[in-house]
Amino acid sequence: METEHISDTTNETKAEIYEALAVINRSFEQVISAMYKLETKGLVSDDFLQDQEIIASELWAKINCHILALVTMQETDDRSHYGKMRATIERRIRGRQ
Repeated sequence: METEHISDTTNETKAEIYEALAVINRSFEQVISAMYKLETKGLVSDDFLQDQEIIASELWAKINCHILALVTMQETDDRSHYGKMRATIERRIRGRQ
């Protein structure tokens, strides 16, 4: 049962990471959209808006790249780990036939 608990914890953590990344991405999109609304109201100039969108988009991409690189490493490790477990199950099933 301890293995099941570890697996549940890992899956919860994985879901939390993906949810946090989704929040970050939605938030950047909302900030940029809000800036465009302010521009339509004449509160920020088009030049200012374009400059800030570029700066925000670069930070957005930088954050995504950093997080996704780490997540990709973990997902690759998980794929290898669970692939080995699946292969063991398949060998065990073939041995029963």
